[in-house]
Amino acid sequence: MQTNNLLDGALGYYIFPILSVFFGIIFLKEKYNRNQIISVFLVVVALIYLLIKLGEVPWIGITVAVTFSLYGLIRKKVKVSSDIGLLIETLLIAPIAICLFTYLVKLNINIFSVNEPVLSFYLFWAGLMTLVPLFCYTKGFSLIGIGPASMIFFLTPTAQFFLGLFYFNEPLILDKLISFIFIWIAVIIYLNELRKE
Repeated sequence: MQTNNLLDGALGYYIFPILSVFFGIIFLKEKYNRNQIISVFLVVVALIYLLIKLGEVPWIGITVAVTFSLYGLIRKKVKVSSDIGLLIETLLIAPIAICLFTYLVKLNINIFSVNEPVLSFYLFWAGLMTLVPLFCYTKGFSLIGIGPASMIFFLTPTAQFFLGLFYFNEPLILDKLISFIFIWIAVIIYLNELRKE
């Protein structure tokens, strides 16, 4: 993610678990209570506030939240084991990856080659570093509900938020901060609900 988009990405990762709660309630008939509904409502208020004050939709954040939530919902609905599910996903994505790789080779901009051994080594292991957390994540969905399984993702946006703010010095205007505060309150409310379970 490029500089000046880290905060928007963090916004999406904060929204994602709350959106997953909403999807769990609507599509999976998971149990909910008043505080969980308040969490979902606060996220909606934060997004509407951003839309009104900034005059733009936070597309990066919404895209991150919706795609991750839909992925979690599909994985929860499809009754296959984590390893078989990942195999099917890999088989479905493989043709796209092969086409993209072929395109990059034809343009001579492929960096995965013997000419760049160190970078190629890192790229090779990046696949495993992606696969292991994804396997653990999908395994979590088979053990607990979609909302609780998504709570661990709050570690990512928190690190991303501080990285964007203090390392890359991305501007955090007051209206965006107010929106983040609404979302943080929603997160605190929902995490408190998890603690009670």
